[in-house]
Amino acid sequence: MKKNKKYNPASLLVTQSNKLVEARYNLPLSEQRLILSMISKIQPSDEDFKPYVISIKEFAEFLGVDENSMYRECKKITKKLLSRVVEIDEVGRFVQTHWVSSAEYIDGTGVVNLSFDPLLKPYLLQLKSGFTSCKLQMLLSFKSQYTMRFYMLIKQYEKLVNREFLVTELRETIGIEKKQYALYSNFRNRILLPSQKELKEKADLYFEFDEIKYGRRIGSIKFHIFRKQETHVINPSAENPLKNETLPNTIPSFSEINTPRNTVIDKLILLIPEQHQSRKTILASIVRFEKKEDFEYVKRNILYSNAKAAKSYAGFFNSALKNDWGKDWEMEQQPLIKKPKIPEIWARHGFNSQEEYDNAKFAKYMEKVESQREKILR
Repeated sequence: MKKNKKYNPASLLVTQSNKLVEARYNLPLSEQRLILSMISKIQPSDEDFKPYVISIKEFAEFLGVDENSMYRECKKITKKLLSRVVEIDEVGRFVQTHWVSSAEYIDGTGVVNLSFDPLLKPYLLQLKSGFTSCKLQMLLSFKSQYTMRFYMLIKQYEKLVNREFLVTELRETIGIEKKQYALYSNFRNRILLPSQKELKEKADLYFEFDEIKYGRRIGSIKFHIFRKQETHVINPSAENPLKNETLPNTIPSFSEINTPRNTVIDKLILLIPEQHQSRKTILASIVRFEKKEDFEYVKRNILYSNAKAAKSYAGFFNSALKNDWGKDWEMEQQPLIKKPKIPEIWARHGFNSQEEYDNAKFAKYMEKVESQREKILR
């Protein structure tokens, strides 16, 4: 008897506009997996949404739902999903919409037909620029909804290497309520560190981070994004799903990145497309121009070459270095980079509100007045 084809997301991509990657929403793990699976079914040529068919059995398998209760559990998930809201910031407008507009179960088919809300069309259809693609298989491997969000946010900035968020902005983006993990230490220990650990264990990208203080408290987080080196594993077993898969090597720690074995030159080389990293002309140019100019000079011309070089990468890259073609291009990219908002003066001084800051200033002023009054009375 022929076995049914198993759900295999290995070759599927989840492609979203960067606005949707940065949108504010809170989806539990099961619902987020369902949404990502739906997105992976969208084709680049699609001009409109269609009902996206999800096999209930396959859906239950990757959600870990018991086969005996899969219909009941899947219906619970889709019912809740119909009420979930996503908030998207646009220039001059603010969009609030549902993810899914309908879920249809047809008796005897074993599938559910799901339809995206039409307001999501600009963020999922006909994307030509300003988008991020992630492997569905990678996203489905995560056991935390927050790891999924962190992965997509660092994937968006993979080529830029660094990304900074205000703590308040980051919490809103990944769907943390104001009363949840209100203390930064709780947010760090319950959300940030477990997500970092899971990415290091499973993903092709991971992050280290710096905590930036505004007065007495942590005001923003700067992420440093790293890509794991890859190696090819050949397994002769035809039944092994990892045959010829590309797997990550052992992950270097953040401290190792800064040792003599991993110099500034090494960091620049990692930005070069893998097929060109061993070319002597490219390595020689990196060393020469890093010494002659600086790290940022070489970095922007590498990123420019990655984006613009068509055929001869080495020749294009050397010309870019000589003429600093990446300078103007880097300036053009700046409006696309989401800058952290400048915190209010009370936040920079470590206070929780304007009122608390004003009260402290007033108390200090009164202490000064009282001190002067005592001097006069002596």
